[in-house]
Amino acid sequence: MAEIQVAVFTDAGTRDHNEDACGYGAQDGRACFVVADGLGGHDKGEVASHAAVDYIMEHFQEMECCSEESLLALLEGVDQAVRERQEECPDMRTTVAAAFVENGRFWYFHAGDTRCYYLKNGCIYTRSKDHSIPQIEVSMGEIRTEDIRFHEDRNKLLKVLGDAEKIRIGRLDEPVEIEPGDAFLLCSDGFWEYVYETEMEIDLVKSRTAKEWMEYMVKRLLLRPAVERDNYTVLVCWL
Repeated sequence: MAEIQVAVFTDAGTRDHNEDACGYGAQDGRACFVVADGLGGHDKGEVASHAAVDYIMEHFQEMECCSEESLLALLEGVDQAVRERQEECPDMRTTVAAAFVENGRFWYFHAGDTRCYYLKNGCIYTRSKDHSIPQIEVSMGEIRTEDIRFHEDRNKLLKVLGDAEKIRIGRLDEPVEIEPGDAFLLCSDGFWEYVYETEMEIDLVKSRTAKEWMEYMVKRLLLRPAVERDNYTVLVCWL
């Protein structure tokens, strides 16, 4: 597997602590990248997000190969792992987005509104669809995709890890065939709320490294006016 450039930035914003968590690693020709966002307003969201990241990073190498079946099993496993931690921290929940690179292909799964963006030739090729009320309204043609950012129901999520019922994700997107120069990013909602898709593309094209791409985008976020700023995390990869 060719070397992958990785850069990551996470910050509490204006909150008193950071409930986001992230991780990445590679071994035996397989790589894994994860961002999770413990839900604000719940007990110990940071415990849930770190539990999710730790479980995925520990267990992804146990898969024989990346497939829809194996990744859905991993998603169900991490959901159960978060549930088990609820004995010590009732009501904790977390969103998650996890990406996997193996044999020249890119896979991902997600739950909630932590997002995955994949870019080819400097343009967004695919993006995860939020498990949220506003995303349903987009699918029904009632609002535009860009209206999700500041929608009054944006925080009403339909699927998260550790919810009352076990998570059910019907199908995963087909894997993407990787080409040199492709890139992707995983980010919590505190990031994509303030960094627009067109800006992600512009900043990638003018960057020479993954770190530079990440820095351009974080600078945009910090320049956006905000009375309060949520935790935000972005993990970028240049393939």
